[in-house]
Amino acid sequence: MNNNELLDEYKQYDYLGKDIKILVNYIKPSFLFKSEILTPIHLGRAVEKATSKDGVISEKDLQWLHQNCINDDFEGGISEYNRRVGFLTGTYWAWKNYDKLGNPEYFGSFGYRRLLNPEFLPNLKNYDLILPKKKDFKIETIKDQFINYHGQELYDMAKKFAPEGFEEYCNGTAGYFDEIYVMRRDLFFEFCEWIFPLLFKYLTLPQIVLQGNDYRDIGFITERISGYYFDKLTKRKRLKYDETEIVTTEKLVVNKAAINKELLEKLRRKI
Repeated sequence: MNNNELLDEYKQYDYLGKDIKILVNYIKPSFLFKSEILTPIHLGRAVEKATSKDGVISEKDLQWLHQNCINDDFEGGISEYNRRVGFLTGTYWAWKNYDKLGNPEYFGSFGYRRLLNPEFLPNLKNYDLILPKKKDFKIETIKDQFINYHGQELYDMAKKFAPEGFEEYCNGTAGYFDEIYVMRRDLFFEFCEWIFPLLFKYLTLPQIVLQGNDYRDIGFITERISGYYFDKLTKRKRLKYDETEIVTTEKLVVNKAAINKELLEKLRRKI
């Protein structure tokens, strides 16, 4: 399925536009996912001219973002922290400006390169929560994966304010990633009331700049903490949830040799 086909699939459900709104989070121009359901939002508008890991945003790119996206910057917002925080600056905007979305019954959040397959939409009202398929690392835990990719220092930082049960979740091999979801309005507000007090605590800590000048230290932490929260939600009695595939819109180059080498390294670490 190419980008145009994916957008056309979503547009088939435009009649649900009053019931569900999904933010599609952008940090730079890309294929525009916009419909009655999909709402593009530019993250980090308050620091739009700052250097990101992709380089300085050009005036041309800024013009595209201004023309095609709403933005996450508002009085009392957290747009200025986007380079550390990632998706949650857009989520915060939605929480505090929900009426501007039309007070939909369901709210969702996607990335501009990762969206859920729209197959969930016809049966949406049968569920309280839609999540991506659980990712299972099989031969390593969530903790191992986090440390291998982001370092022990960042994992130790995550533990400083992590909720009870987080480390137990990280000792498992399967979890929810990418901060992608669709949920009932009341569940969304409940999630925001839970995660943002934690976020503000992490913002008090010194920044850890990761390999490749990646500034998303808190973003990687909150991705795992969100995964823990969603996993906990799925165990709630009487809550109905479903999982569906993530559609990746970027072209991926598969390096089988590199993948095999990585798997061997993981096996050696386990042994």
